[in-house]
Amino acid sequence: MSIIGIDIGSSTIKIVEYENSKILNKAISENKDYELVLDNFIIQNNIKEIDKIVVTGINAKKINLNKYDVPVEFVEEFIAIGTGGLYLSEKERAIIASIGTGTALIRAEKGRESKHLGGTGVGAGTLTNLCNKFASTKSFEEIIELSKKGDLSKIDLRIADLTDEDIKTLPPELTLANFGKLQENANKADVVMGIVNMVFEVIGMMTAFASINDNIKDVVLIGNITCIPVVKDVMNKIEKTHGLSFIIPENAQYGVAIGAIKSIEKNL
Repeated sequence: MSIIGIDIGSSTIKIVEYENSKILNKAISENKDYELVLDNFIIQNNIKEIDKIVVTGINAKKINLNKYDVPVEFVEEFIAIGTGGLYLSEKERAIIASIGTGTALIRAEKGRESKHLGGTGVGAGTLTNLCNKFASTKSFEEIIELSKKGDLSKIDLRIADLTDEDIKTLPPELTLANFGKLQENANKADVVMGIVNMVFEVIGMMTAFASINDNIKDVVLIGNITCIPVVKDVMNKIEKTHGLSFIIPENAQYGVAIGAIKSIEKNL
């Protein structure tokens, strides 16, 4: 069966075509016109027949897909997040951090209902808007490229700036204050790297606190900005200090749309 999964967020739309347990096509668009985005997706990928459309996301219930004359099913977003995170990571239980405009934290376990643990307003919206404002970036692609060249030693105050000794279990590269050492010679790339680091440190620490009650050590990150290469380096610092394992699976950008499809498989 050919199924299209759509995740309609506040800033982007993610679409996946899924058939026979395989992702055939996928797309991300910042265009808010979901109908135009879906039309273009169908045309560009030469999709002839759709058996079902599955929709999730904060604006899912507002849309009307009657013109496509196929069954439409709506999936609650937290369920899609939990299901997608576990499916992509191949884990039995984990905390799923879904990084959209803000970030939602979901406790997910196979065979049990996903639980919303909370979240933070820090997310992709924070990252892109701060980069646009303070580094004059014009696109997400520019943010990715600049972050690769940034030097955090010109931006953040770290333990190594105050002492050359470890403080108990805290390594010298650990951040004491984001942007606490902003230097005059910091360039555009340094500022972008500082923002990326700050956003993901906040998200990482939120998941660390969320993991305490359930003693869950696997954290799956999904969402568009997880594709920034330096994110793995940022999360590695938190792994060391909190004993967590951060996982950014393949197709993490489409985790919620994929989760929506996987969550209704029993109804197919």
